[in-house]
This record gives sequence, structure tokens and C-alpha cells, in this order.
Amino acid sequence: MTLSEQITSDMKDAMKAKANATLSTLRLLRSAIKNKEIDLQHDLSDEDVLVVLKSQVKQLKDSIESYADAGRDEMVKDAQVEVELLSAYLPAEMGDEALEEIVRTVIEQTGASSKADMGKVMGAAMKAANGGADGNRVKEIVMRLLPTLLVAVMVTLSQTTTVFAAIPIAGDGSTSLITSGMMVVSLQAFRVIILWFGIGAIVTILNGGFLYMTSSMRDDLHNRALSQMTTGIFISMIVAATFAATTVVLQQIG
Repeated sequence: MTLSEQITSDMKDAMKAKANATLSTLRLLRSAIKNKEIDLQHDLSDEDVLVVLKSQVKQLKDSIESYADAGRDEMVKDAQVEVELLSAYLPAEMGDEALEEIVRTVIEQTGASSKADMGKVMGAAMKAANGGADGNRVKEIVMRLLPTLLVAVMVTLSQTTTVFAAIPIAGDGSTSLITSGMMVVSLQAFRVIILWFGIGAIVTILNGGFLYMTSSMRDDLHNRALSQMTTGIFISMIVAATFAATTVVLQQIG
């Protein structure tokens, strides 16, 4: 029996038992599942139903906070009962150690090296967790395990600068692997390419900002906008650091 079928069966049982509170909660859940099926134009898999379930639970928890702030204790209790009912369909929460091990494995498999790779790590880790952890827990661990992009870039640039410094250049009496003129031209061309990436980063930030302003705080577009702006900022940092490093190398050559 699929999760969707189980929910429908439980709804029928609640109807027979005249458990009105349970029946009302499951009807709302079933309606949300049906709406999602209409949007996607196909029956939902168990994974899809879990997404709907988590969304419903999140909405209820947000409502609990609002009710508590307004001093509406009775509504808080009712919403908490609904949360408990829906949470029974969710997988047991995965422990921190097991979840961290999943994230580490995903980072190794994807070759992620900085927070710019957070998107692909998050997607693969959430799939591997199979509903055993919410996005906030996974995100926290990913943020902790992935180095900042600037640190990764600076390490790479430092290594690159060392390599350039070790290359014999024509004119110092040694056997030359490359002429200073060739190196200067190559680095200048590289800087032009980097600047184009910088322009792309600025466009990404602007697009993300526009999407952020026009999206709801709780929908997927809002998260996508934040991701775009974050990516644009990180790329801008890469461009700035790389441009500075190549400038240093060019000054050394000169």
C-alpha cells in the first residue's frame, strides 16, 4: 500500500469511527495531495506525498507560533494535535551522526569543494536521507562541512601563483619554458575572461534580487532567488580574488 493509499484508508476509518478531529485533518491533507497531483498531472509517489506532508506540518507549526503570540492557547493545542497526527506518517528523524556521514559521502561523491556547490550537495543529501531529516538540518551540516568559496579559491590561487613563480622565464639566463611576453599575454587574456564571469555574476545577483522581490516568502521561488544571489556573490568574490592574484603575478613578471 502506498502512503497516499494509507492516508485515504485512515481517513475512511476515521469517518467510520466518527473521529471528527482526525477526519478533518486527513481531509485537508488529502485535499493538498490532490491539488499537488493536479499541478504535476500524475499520481504522487511516496516521496512526493512526504513533501506535501512536510509542507502541511510546517504550515501548522507556523500557525502554532502565531496562535501562541496571540495568546490563543486552545488553537495552539488543536494545531499541536494535528502536527502529531501528520508527523506519524513521516519517517523517524535520522540521528546527527548518521546524517553527517551521509553529507560527507555526498560531498566526496560529487567532488564539492565549496559552498558554491551547496545546491547539488543538498539535493543529493536530501535524497539519500529519504525523508529522515528536514532541509534545515541538512543545510546546517552542509554549511559546516563545506569550506567557504573564498577560502577554496585563495588556496587554489596561492598554489597557482607558486607554480607561475617556479616557471623559468626567458631573460634570466636559464633554460626557458615560456617567455615573459607569452605569460603576460596569457594572463591578460585570462583576466578578460574572468571579467566576463564577473559581469555574469552581477546579472545573476540582479536577477535573484528581482525574483526575491516578486516571490512569496514561503514558496520555492523565494529559495531559488536567495540561491541565485548567493551564487552571484560567491562568483563575484572569485572574480575579485582571481583578478587580484593575476595582477600580482603580472607585477612580478614586470
